[in-house]
Amino acid sequence: MLFFIGAFPSIFVITERNEQVPPSGVPFLLTFIEIQMKNELLHFFVPEKGRRTKRQPISWLCCWAILLGIVCNACSDDDPVKKNPYLQVSTRALLKEVVEVKFNNIDGNTDITVDFGDGTVKEGKAANPITYAYTQSGDYTLHVTAGQYEVQKRIRIYNLLALTEAMKQFREPDNKKVWVMTHRAHTSDRTVPENSVSSVEDAIDSGAEVIECDTHVTSDGVVVVCHDQTINATTNGTGDITKMTYAELQKYNLKDRNGRVTDEKMPTLEEFLKAGRGRIYYNLDYSPRTATSQQVVDIVMKLDMMESVFFYCNSAQKAEEVLGITPKAHVYTWTGSHKPMMGLPGNYFVQYSYLTNGKSTPLGSSINDGMLATVNMLPASGSNVSEWTLNEGYLDELLQIYPMVCMIQTDLPDLLIPALQARGLR
Repeated sequence: MLFFIGAFPSIFVITERNEQVPPSGVPFLLTFIEIQMKNELLHFFVPEKGRRTKRQPISWLCCWAILLGIVCNACSDDDPVKKNPYLQVSTRALLKEVVEVKFNNIDGNTDITVDFGDGTVKEGKAANPITYAYTQSGDYTLHVTAGQYEVQKRIRIYNLLALTEAMKQFREPDNKKVWVMTHRAHTSDRTVPENSVSSVEDAIDSGAEVIECDTHVTSDGVVVVCHDQTINATTNGTGDITKMTYAELQKYNLKDRNGRVTDEKMPTLEEFLKAGRGRIYYNLDYSPRTATSQQVVDIVMKLDMMESVFFYCNSAQKAEEVLGITPKAHVYTWTGSHKPMMGLPGNYFVQYSYLTNGKSTPLGSSINDGMLATVNMLPASGSNVSEWTLNEGYLDELLQIYPMVCMIQTDLPDLLIPALQARGLR
């Protein structure tokens, strides 16, 4: 990346996740060229007394040519800057999330020392990442020494337990807590548009652990959050998301659940995730629908949110696809589609449904295979489950059918949570 200071460029390579160590020879060469350019520009535009103004600025042009060569080379596939040592580390993480610190493009035997900023110092070799899990939230500065290189990097630790750690509670024999997942970020407040940025705040305020949402992709490749593939039901416009550009989507406003038009726009997946980052978990339903798995995973990785997100997969094939991108993904499937997770380290949810078409999903083999049960308590054809009121009789029946339930998905988290508390399940 080039940053221009006045007319004279200097080169830095800095990204959110990687910090480039500048090559030792380049700054001196750039400084020399900059001085020469300043002198030549001065002579060219302000000629000395007695000097002809038509003098050709040969050395000035040479300086520009040299600089252009450096910049062009820096942008090529054989960029020497890319081959210099650089630090790779996340800038955000959750409590007890494993943070990896790695120096790339350096001799593997180089000694590495990492001061994590909380009193913890670890040493190792460049060949292997140095890992650490923070136990307290806050902003920290990492000080990393690798041979002759020294780099500092800021990292924010959110006050939310990483999913890998949080899911362990469901294996504890005395665990009594049932999590609540809010369907489309719904609560009993119908004035908040579903799957909107404001609905994220509403869901967090309700006390739910997880927000469920759906993803689609526009014709120009922007992943957005919406349940339907069309915008007909949720906005004051009409059209198929996959056939509209993101700019076209932004012409329309979201409607609340009473049908009134609001000031809110359909959010991108990135905006939706950022709105609750570090405060609540997300379940990306069908992971994805019209977006590709790679598109969705890339966004989650970019935001350093792999320990905050479930990838719901409606088939074993989709689960394999997501796990093929990253085996660290918290995949989450319909019951019977869980085979790709068997034998993997970690704990995984599978989903059942209460009273869909008048019936509840049989448990099948998922529980015997070590999966954790989540149950939908949602309106469906053939059932009287309401989106607007909580039927506690239905809740009691659900708990009887699925006594091992770990999480319930609902449109009414603010009503379900007190009902679970009254039953000793929070």
